[in-house]
Amino acid sequence: MTVADPDLSARARRDGDSDGRQRARALLVPVPDAEGAEGGVPAVLPGRPAPARPTVRALQADIESGVTCPRCGVDNRLDRAFCRNDGTPLDGRANQGVQDPRLRRQRLAGWRPRIPWKRVLVIAGIVCAVIGAALLTPLVIRTVNERFSDPSPLPPAAVSASNADAAHPAQAAFDGVSNSWWGTGYSGDSSGQYLQANYQQPVKLEKMIITPGVSRRVEDRSQARPERIDVLLTDARGRTALMHYALADGGAQVVDAHMDDVVQVDMIVRTAYGTAQNKQVAIAEVEMFGRS
Repeated sequence: MTVADPDLSARARRDGDSDGRQRARALLVPVPDAEGAEGGVPAVLPGRPAPARPTVRALQADIESGVTCPRCGVDNRLDRAFCRNDGTPLDGRANQGVQDPRLRRQRLAGWRPRIPWKRVLVIAGIVCAVIGAALLTPLVIRTVNERFSDPSPLPPAAVSASNADAAHPAQAAFDGVSNSWWGTGYSGDSSGQYLQANYQQPVKLEKMIITPGVSRRVEDRSQARPERIDVLLTDARGRTALMHYALADGGAQVVDAHMDDVVQVDMIVRTAYGTAQNKQVAIAEVEMFGRS
Protein backbone atom coordinates (compact mmCIF):
# COMPACT_ATOMS: atom_id res chain seq x y z
CA MET A 1 0.00 0.00 0.00
CA THR A 2 1.44 3.36 -1.13
CA VAL A 3 1.12 6.42 1.14
CA ALA A 4 0.66 9.80 -0.64
CA ASP A 5 3.11 12.53 0.21
CA PRO A 6 1.15 15.45 1.69
CA ASP A 7 3.68 18.01 0.55
CA LEU A 8 3.56 16.83 -3.02
CA SER A 9 -0.22 17.01 -3.07
CA ALA A 10 -0.25 20.50 -1.65
CA ARG A 11 2.28 21.70 -4.20
CA ALA A 12 0.18 20.28 -7.08
CA ARG A 13 -2.86 22.09 -5.79
CA ARG A 14 -0.94 25.34 -5.60
CA ASP A 15 0.35 24.91 -9.18
CA GLY A 16 -3.19 24.21 -10.43
CA ASP A 17 -4.59 27.26 -8.67
CA SER A 18 -1.81 29.38 -10.16
CA ASP A 19 -2.62 28.22 -13.71
CA GLY A 20 -6.32 28.97 -13.17
CA ARG A 21 -5.52 32.43 -11.92
CA GLN A 22 -3.38 33.11 -14.98
CA ARG A 23 -6.18 32.10 -17.35
CA ALA A 24 -8.72 34.20 -15.42
CA ARG A 25 -6.47 37.24 -15.50
CA ALA A 26 -6.19 36.91 -19.28
CA LEU A 27 -9.93 37.43 -19.52
CA LEU A 28 -9.92 40.54 -17.34
CA VAL A 29 -9.73 44.07 -18.71
CA PRO A 30 -7.67 46.42 -16.55
CA VAL A 31 -9.46 49.49 -15.25
CA PRO A 32 -7.03 52.40 -14.74
CA ASP A 33 -7.00 54.12 -11.39
CA ALA A 34 -9.55 51.72 -10.00
CA GLU A 35 -10.19 51.97 -6.31
CA GLY A 36 -10.12 49.04 -3.94
CA ALA A 37 -7.26 47.18 -5.55
CA GLU A 38 -6.08 44.39 -3.38
CA GLY A 39 -2.59 43.00 -3.17
CA GLY A 40 -1.35 45.07 -6.12
CA VAL A 41 -4.00 43.60 -8.50
CA PRO A 42 -6.18 46.38 -10.04
CA ALA A 43 -9.93 46.05 -10.41
CA VAL A 44 -11.01 44.65 -13.78
CA LEU A 45 -14.17 44.27 -15.87
CA PRO A 46 -15.34 41.04 -17.46
CA GLY A 47 -13.78 40.49 -20.87
CA ARG A 48 -15.75 40.46 -24.15
CA PRO A 49 -14.68 37.93 -26.73
CA ALA A 50 -14.15 39.52 -30.19
CA PRO A 51 -16.30 37.88 -32.93
CA ALA A 52 -14.48 36.17 -35.76
CA ARG A 53 -14.29 38.34 -38.87
CA PRO A 54 -15.57 36.84 -42.15
CA THR A 55 -12.99 35.86 -44.69
CA VAL A 56 -13.18 38.10 -47.77
CA ARG A 57 -12.65 36.18 -50.96
CA ALA A 58 -11.65 37.77 -54.21
CA LEU A 59 -14.50 37.92 -56.80
CA GLN A 60 -14.07 35.35 -59.52
CA ALA A 61 -14.94 37.09 -62.79
CA ASP A 62 -15.11 33.90 -64.78
CA ILE A 63 -17.70 32.12 -62.60
CA GLU A 64 -20.59 33.61 -64.62
CA SER A 65 -20.90 34.65 -68.24
CA GLY A 66 -23.48 36.09 -70.56
CA VAL A 67 -23.72 39.85 -69.92
CA THR A 68 -20.70 42.05 -69.18
CA CYS A 69 -21.21 44.97 -66.82
CA PRO A 70 -20.56 48.22 -68.74
CA ARG A 71 -19.08 49.86 -65.63
CA CYS A 72 -16.82 47.29 -63.91
CA GLY A 73 -16.44 44.70 -66.66
CA VAL A 74 -17.58 41.73 -64.54
CA ASP A 75 -19.48 38.98 -66.36
CA ASN A 76 -23.00 38.16 -65.20
CA ARG A 77 -25.60 35.56 -66.01
CA LEU A 78 -28.17 36.41 -68.65
CA ASP A 79 -30.97 36.38 -66.11
CA ARG A 80 -29.43 39.12 -63.96
CA ALA A 81 -31.05 42.54 -64.06
CA PHE A 82 -28.20 44.22 -62.14
CA CYS A 83 -24.47 43.62 -61.97
CA ARG A 84 -23.51 41.22 -59.16
CA ASN A 85 -20.44 43.35 -58.41
CA ASP A 86 -21.58 46.98 -58.33
CA GLY A 87 -25.34 46.85 -58.99
CA THR A 88 -25.22 48.57 -62.38
CA PRO A 89 -28.40 47.92 -64.47
CA LEU A 90 -27.67 45.43 -67.22
CA ASP A 91 -28.91 45.34 -70.80
CA GLY A 92 -29.61 41.64 -70.57
CA ARG A 93 -32.89 42.03 -68.66
CA ALA A 94 -34.76 40.97 -71.77
CA ASN A 95 -32.95 37.65 -71.53
CA GLN A 96 -34.00 36.85 -67.94
CA GLY A 97 -34.40 33.17 -67.28
CA VAL A 98 -32.23 32.10 -70.22
CA GLN A 99 -29.06 30.65 -68.78
CA ASP A 100 -28.08 27.94 -71.18
CA PRO A 101 -27.08 29.30 -74.62
CA ARG A 102 -28.53 26.16 -76.22
CA LEU A 103 -31.85 26.78 -74.50
CA ARG A 104 -31.72 30.38 -75.67
CA ARG A 105 -31.17 29.28 -79.27
CA GLN A 106 -34.11 26.90 -79.00
CA ARG A 107 -36.34 29.67 -77.70
CA LEU A 108 -35.21 32.05 -80.41
CA ALA A 109 -35.88 29.37 -83.03
CA GLY A 110 -39.46 29.05 -81.80
CA TRP A 111 -39.97 32.78 -81.28
CA ARG A 112 -42.95 34.39 -82.92
CA PRO A 113 -43.40 38.17 -83.09
CA ARG A 114 -46.20 39.72 -81.10
CA ILE A 115 -48.34 41.74 -83.47
CA PRO A 116 -49.89 44.91 -81.97
CA TRP A 117 -53.26 44.48 -83.66
CA LYS A 118 -54.74 47.72 -82.34
CA ARG A 119 -51.88 49.74 -83.76
CA VAL A 120 -52.06 47.81 -87.05
CA LEU A 121 -55.78 48.50 -87.34
CA VAL A 122 -55.32 52.19 -86.59
CA ILE A 123 -52.56 52.50 -89.20
CA ALA A 124 -54.64 50.54 -91.74
CA GLY A 125 -57.60 52.85 -91.12
CA ILE A 126 -55.46 55.93 -91.64
CA VAL A 127 -54.01 54.51 -94.87
CA CYS A 128 -57.48 53.64 -96.17
CA ALA A 129 -58.72 57.12 -95.31
CA VAL A 130 -55.82 58.74 -97.16
CA ILE A 131 -56.28 56.51 -100.21
CA GLY A 132 -60.04 57.08 -100.18
CA ALA A 133 -59.57 60.83 -99.96
CA ALA A 134 -57.07 60.75 -102.83
CA LEU A 135 -59.48 58.75 -104.99
CA LEU A 136 -62.63 60.67 -104.06
CA THR A 137 -61.20 64.17 -104.21
CA PRO A 138 -61.24 64.43 -108.05
CA LEU A 139 -64.79 63.02 -108.10
CA VAL A 140 -65.95 65.49 -105.46
CA ILE A 141 -64.33 68.40 -107.29
CA ARG A 142 -65.89 67.30 -110.56
CA THR A 143 -69.33 66.91 -108.97
CA VAL A 144 -69.14 70.35 -107.37
CA ASN A 145 -68.02 71.91 -110.65
CA GLU A 146 -70.83 70.23 -112.55
CA ARG A 147 -73.44 71.27 -110.02
CA PHE A 148 -72.41 74.87 -109.45
CA SER A 149 -70.80 75.88 -112.75
CA ASP A 150 -72.29 76.28 -116.18
CA PRO A 151 -71.30 73.80 -118.90
CA SER A 152 -68.79 75.09 -121.44
CA PRO A 153 -69.08 74.98 -125.24
CA LEU A 154 -67.83 71.79 -126.91
CA PRO A 155 -67.00 72.62 -130.52
CA PRO A 156 -66.52 69.38 -132.52
CA ALA A 157 -63.23 68.47 -134.14
CA ALA A 158 -64.92 67.50 -137.43
CA VAL A 159 -68.42 67.78 -138.94
CA SER A 160 -70.13 66.19 -141.94
CA ALA A 161 -73.61 65.57 -143.38
CA SER A 162 -75.40 62.87 -145.30
CA ASN A 163 -76.02 65.48 -148.02
CA ALA A 164 -75.72 69.26 -148.32
CA ASP A 165 -76.53 72.12 -150.63
CA ALA A 166 -73.28 73.28 -152.19
CA ALA A 167 -73.92 76.82 -150.97
CA HIS A 168 -74.86 75.67 -147.46
CA PRO A 169 -72.42 72.97 -146.24
CA ALA A 170 -72.49 71.17 -142.90
CA GLN A 171 -69.77 73.45 -141.47
CA ALA A 172 -72.19 76.39 -141.67
CA ALA A 173 -74.29 74.86 -138.86
CA PHE A 174 -71.27 74.86 -136.46
CA ASP A 175 -69.56 78.16 -137.30
CA GLY A 176 -71.14 80.15 -134.44
CA VAL A 177 -72.88 82.52 -136.86
CA SER A 178 -76.68 82.32 -137.04
CA ASN A 179 -77.02 83.93 -140.51
CA SER A 180 -75.37 80.94 -142.22
CA TRP A 181 -77.10 77.55 -142.39
CA TRP A 182 -76.92 73.94 -143.47
CA GLY A 183 -79.35 72.82 -146.16
CA THR A 184 -80.17 69.18 -146.93
CA GLY A 185 -80.20 69.84 -150.70
CA TYR A 186 -83.53 68.02 -151.01
CA SER A 187 -87.05 69.36 -151.22
CA GLY A 188 -89.80 67.97 -149.01
CA ASP A 189 -89.26 66.88 -145.40
CA SER A 190 -85.76 65.40 -146.13
CA SER A 191 -86.52 62.46 -143.82
CA GLY A 192 -83.36 60.50 -142.95
CA GLN A 193 -80.88 63.30 -143.73
CA TYR A 194 -78.48 64.06 -140.89
CA LEU A 195 -75.69 66.21 -139.52
CA GLN A 196 -72.74 64.52 -137.80
CA ALA A 197 -70.24 65.95 -135.27
CA ASN A 198 -67.11 64.10 -134.13
CA TYR A 199 -64.66 64.58 -131.20
CA GLN A 200 -61.05 63.47 -130.99
CA GLN A 201 -61.27 63.14 -127.18
CA PRO A 202 -64.36 61.86 -125.32
CA VAL A 203 -66.55 64.60 -123.81
CA LYS A 204 -69.34 64.70 -121.25
CA LEU A 205 -72.26 66.05 -123.23
CA GLU A 206 -75.02 67.76 -121.24
CA LYS A 207 -77.13 69.79 -123.66
CA MET A 208 -77.49 71.12 -127.20
CA ILE A 209 -78.93 74.38 -128.56
CA ILE A 210 -80.50 73.93 -131.98
CA THR A 211 -81.65 76.86 -134.15
CA PRO A 212 -83.91 75.50 -136.90
CA GLY A 213 -84.39 77.38 -140.18
CA VAL A 214 -82.06 79.86 -141.80
CA SER A 215 -81.64 82.29 -138.81
CA ARG A 216 -82.71 83.05 -135.25
CA ARG A 217 -85.61 85.15 -136.51
CA VAL A 218 -88.82 83.18 -136.17
CA GLU A 219 -90.47 85.12 -139.00
CA ASP A 220 -87.80 84.10 -141.50
CA ARG A 221 -89.42 81.05 -143.08
CA SER A 222 -87.78 81.07 -146.48
CA GLN A 223 -86.78 77.41 -146.02
CA ALA A 224 -88.37 74.41 -144.27
CA ARG A 225 -87.59 73.80 -140.57
CA PRO A 226 -87.06 70.47 -138.81
CA GLU A 227 -90.04 69.40 -136.70
CA ARG A 228 -89.02 66.03 -135.25
CA ILE A 229 -85.41 64.95 -135.01
CA ASP A 230 -83.54 61.97 -133.54
CA VAL A 231 -80.23 62.48 -131.75
CA LEU A 232 -77.91 59.46 -131.74
CA LEU A 233 -74.99 59.63 -129.27
CA THR A 234 -72.01 57.24 -129.47
CA ASP A 235 -69.39 56.92 -126.71
CA ALA A 236 -65.74 55.83 -126.81
CA ARG A 237 -66.67 52.15 -126.28
CA GLY A 238 -69.15 52.09 -129.13
CA ARG A 239 -72.26 52.24 -126.97
CA THR A 240 -75.11 54.33 -128.34
CA ALA A 241 -78.09 56.23 -126.99
CA LEU A 242 -80.99 57.32 -129.23
CA MET A 243 -83.12 60.33 -128.20
CA HIS A 244 -86.25 61.73 -129.85
CA TYR A 245 -87.14 65.44 -129.82
CA ALA A 246 -89.97 67.60 -131.13
CA LEU A 247 -88.86 71.15 -132.01
CA ALA A 248 -90.93 74.31 -132.09
CA ASP A 249 -91.28 76.12 -135.41
CA GLY A 250 -88.40 78.59 -135.22
CA GLY A 251 -86.12 80.13 -132.62
CA ALA A 252 -83.17 78.69 -130.64
CA GLN A 253 -84.18 75.68 -128.54
CA VAL A 254 -82.37 73.86 -125.75
CA VAL A 255 -82.26 70.08 -126.00
CA ASP A 256 -81.06 67.97 -123.05
CA ALA A 257 -78.64 65.27 -124.13
CA HIS A 258 -76.72 63.76 -121.20
CA MET A 259 -74.01 61.19 -121.85
CA ASP A 260 -70.40 60.61 -120.79
CA ASP A 261 -67.44 59.85 -123.06
CA VAL A 262 -69.25 61.00 -126.20
CA VAL A 263 -67.19 60.85 -129.40
CA GLN A 264 -69.94 61.23 -132.05
CA VAL A 265 -73.30 63.04 -132.34
CA ASP A 266 -75.79 62.43 -135.19
CA MET A 267 -78.85 64.69 -135.68
CA ILE A 268 -81.36 62.97 -137.98
CA VAL A 269 -84.31 64.83 -139.55
CA ARG A 270 -87.62 62.93 -139.44
CA THR A 271 -90.30 65.52 -140.26
CA ALA A 272 -90.27 69.26 -141.07
CA TYR A 273 -92.36 72.42 -140.98
CA GLY A 274 -93.19 74.40 -144.17
CA THR A 275 -92.05 71.85 -146.72
CA ALA A 276 -92.46 72.64 -150.41
CA GLN A 277 -91.00 71.65 -153.76
CA ASN A 278 -88.83 74.75 -153.83
CA LYS A 279 -87.72 74.60 -150.18
CA GLN A 280 -85.13 72.46 -148.38
CA VAL A 281 -84.87 71.71 -144.66
CA ALA A 282 -82.39 74.10 -143.00
CA ILE A 283 -80.63 74.29 -139.64
CA ALA A 284 -78.97 77.61 -138.84
CA GLU A 285 -76.87 76.60 -135.85
CA VAL A 286 -76.06 73.66 -133.57
CA GLU A 287 -74.19 74.35 -130.31
CA MET A 288 -73.14 71.61 -127.90
CA PHE A 289 -72.26 72.14 -124.22
CA GLY A 290 -70.72 69.96 -121.58
CA ARG A 291 -67.33 69.14 -120.09
CA SER A 292 -64.25 67.89 -121.83
